[in-house]
Amino acid sequence: MVSGSDGERRRKVMSVKAIEIAIKLTLEGTNQLVYYQRWIFLIVVVFCIITQLNYLNMTLDTFNIAVVSPIYYALFTSFTILDIAIMFKDYSGQSISSIASELCGFITVLSGIVVLHSTREPNLKLIDKMKSVSPLRYGITLMKN
Repeated sequence: MVSGSDGERRRKVMSVKAIEIAIKLTLEGTNQLVYYQRWIFLIVVVFCIITQLNYLNMTLDTFNIAVVSPIYYALFTSFTILDIAIMFKDYSGQSISSIASELCGFITVLSGIVVLHSTREPNLKLIDKMKSVSPLRYGITLMKN
C-alpha cells in the first residue's frame, strides 16, 4: 500500500506538526503567515494528501473496501504512532500508566479489526446477494414495454 508509504507519511506528519506550531504561534500573537516556510509546509501537506488519495483510489479499484479499509487503518495508525514516538518523543513526558493505557486501547482497536475481518463471509458474492433480493424470487414478474 503505497498510500501509507514511509517517506510520504513522515513528510506529512512533519509538515502537519509545523503547521500546528505555526497556528499556535499565530494565535498567541506572533504572525507566522509572513514566513515562506509555512506556505511550503502547507503545499507539502496538500501534495501528500492528494497523492495519498490517488493511490488509495487505485487500490480501491483493485481490491474490495472491506479488505483495504482495515489494513489501511491499522498500518497507517501503527506507523503514525511509531513516527510520533521516534521523531517528536511525545511519550517522554507521559507516565508509564498513560502510555500503557494508550497502547492497550490501540491493541483493542486492532483486535476488533482482526475479528471483524476474519469473521466476514469471504465466499458471498454480489450475485448471490442480488439473487436474495431479486423480484423473481418472490414471484413478481417485470412488465415489458
